[in-house]
Amino acid sequence: MATKFLDAAARAAFATAIEAIEGASAAEVVVAVRRRSAPYLHANVAIGVAAAAGGLAAMLFGAYEFSLTSILVDPFVVGGIAGALVELLPGVKRLLSPRRLRHAAVLRAARAAFVERGVHRTRDRTGVLVYIAWLEREVVLVADTGIERLLAGDAGVDATRTLTAAMADGGAAVARELGRLAPGLATGLPRRGDDVNELPDEVDSDLERGAR
Repeated sequence: MATKFLDAAARAAFATAIEAIEGASAAEVVVAVRRRSAPYLHANVAIGVAAAAGGLAAMLFGAYEFSLTSILVDPFVVGGIAGALVELLPGVKRLLSPRRLRHAAVLRAARAAFVERGVHRTRDRTGVLVYIAWLEREVVLVADTGIERLLAGDAGVDATRTLTAAMADGGAAVARELGRLAPGLATGLPRRGDDVNELPDEVDSDLERGAR
């Protein structure tokens, strides 16, 4: 279940990680967890068409004789139900969506969330969005201009790879890996005496809205 990914322990772990980073550096961290980054309706269509075709074949070649009305209508009903049920099976959507397509969707959604959450509005442009895409099983970091140099190149690639790999062990594991970024950020962007908390620390999540 998606809701188990961000349970009470995970939320507490993220709070600890954000506190560690912001207490040691000038970085402002916002964590956004999204059930999915795109609807991936092609998966619904593919399963629906396959089910409809299978149902039609069974009616045409099976031993039982169906009425013409059933042959005309029933496959579409079966296909529609099968396509709708895909909404309850995120693993099917992930399986039927190429990795490149999923990655592009995650990047688009992460950049949109960066703006929507106002991560760009910090005084020294030191905001960083940690975007966690649950269906896609991917984490990306979107950094503002004042901090992007610390998360560019190999450092950023290694961080996102480690965070993404931790998703298999749940949200708390991702939070622990996020907290391990604190020393590096503190070295490259030390906290100033007049630093204030400019962005909300609470995890922004939509997993609670009926996600599996």
